[in-house]
Parts: sequence; C-alpha cells; structure tokens
Amino acid sequence: MLLTALASAAVRHRGTGTRLLVHLEGHGREALSAPADVSRTVGWFTTQYPVLLYTAAPGADRTGKGAAVEALKAVKEQLRSVPDGGIGWGLLRHLNPDTAPLLAELPVPDVRFNYLGRLNARDAGGGELLDAGPGAVPLGHAVEIDALAMEGPDGLRLEATFSYAEGVIAEGEVRELARLWREAVAVLVRETEEGGPVGATPSDFPLVDLSADQLAMLEGGLADLPELEAEPADGLPAPGAKPADGLPAPGAESEDGR
Repeated sequence: MLLTALASAAVRHRGTGTRLLVHLEGHGREALSAPADVSRTVGWFTTQYPVLLYTAAPGADRTGKGAAVEALKAVKEQLRSVPDGGIGWGLLRHLNPDTAPLLAELPVPDVRFNYLGRLNARDAGGGELLDAGPGAVPLGHAVEIDALAMEGPDGLRLEATFSYAEGVIAEGEVRELARLWREAVAVLVRETEEGGPVGATPSDFPLVDLSADQLAMLEGGLADLPELEAEPADGLPAPGAKPADGLPAPGAESEDGR
C-alpha cells in the first residue's frame, strides 16, 4: 500500500506519466530455494534493487472510482514478480562479469524507499531509529524515504522520514511529495474500507496460469451463482435429520461396539 501511494504521489507531483522508478531496500533475509544456515548471524543482509512501478496503463483513468484499488493490485503483482525479493540484483549488477556492464547502462532511481516494519518503543531502545542529522551517512538518492509502523499507547501510528539531497531538490518539493503521499495513503485506506475486500490477483494462484482479466471473469461468474445446500451422500441421512428407528446416528457406536 505504501509503495502504491508513493508511486501515485510521484506521478501527481510530476504531472505526467504513470510510473515511478524506485530503489527498494530490504533486510535481505529472504526464503531461498537452497537452504542457508544463518543461525549465527544477526541484523540485516541489506539488499537494494530497482523496481519500475506502474500505477495504471497508459491512457487509463487514474482518478475515477476504484482507480486507487486497481493501482494497489497492479503494484502488488509487479512486486511479487521480482525473483527472491530482489536478493540477486547486487550480484548481477556488481559481481557478474557478463551482466554487470549491461545493468550499469540502465537508469538509476532518484528515489529510495525502505519499510522498516512494525516496531514499538522497546525496539527503538528509547532513542532515534533513524539518524537524519548532518553527521548521517551521505544520501545515495535525491530523496530517501524510511517508513515504519510504531506501536504506542494510542495504538499503531505510521511514521515516515523524507530525507533529501540539498542542491538537487528543493525542500518545498519534498514537502509537497510527502503531502501527496499522505493523501494517497488516506485514499487507499478509505477505498479499501468502503469497498470491502480488494480481491485476488493472479499471483494468489501460483499453481495455475491466470491473467487478471480471466480472474475477473471467474470472480464475476462465481458472484452470480446461487447458494447451494450440500446434498447428503447415498445411504446417509441429510444433516440434522433424525435417524430411523433401530439405526445408530452417523459416528455413533452400536450396542456391540461396532
């Protein structure tokens, strides 16, 4: 949801296009097909990989009813298509002699996004989780966003820090991007609450090859089916029916224990 909101906010801020190229940062502890013993390790195996997020098809209506939910489903599918959560990008980009020169020619994202997860005051140790002061590590992007869900006495609160490179982008532009991102999050929350379940997408069914259009047709057909009552199997009474005289109820033992 947060990335969908970011892509939508960036498109609105830019005024053109339907996509955003962003670096995603993660903990790197992905489930791999080949087991790896990491029991003697702590902390993150930090990964960073680029993703091109589309909020809508070219020419599609991005402001109509349900557009935000459709964007959410589209971004979900794009993220799930990334192999192993992007863990192999660094190897291909920097260490593989065959792929490194090719990948080095690709555009580099100006935005980096990192979701730190759900934390509480105990996780923060009573201090600041993110050092955004003058002595912090230099930024590698024009804008870097770190978001987290913080548990507090008043419930769960979403927090986000927008760091930016002075001289590359103005403070006013970053504040506007942050405002648009907050608005986009609110729209997604409202639409998902009012519209009910968002619905399935093709990646929810990995054992079959379904397109989004085929899945929508199936969902529409199932919604039109009447509710059916289960029919009893041959030789068994219907659910709730009283057994005939002299016959034990299903699952009950007879007098001789059989």
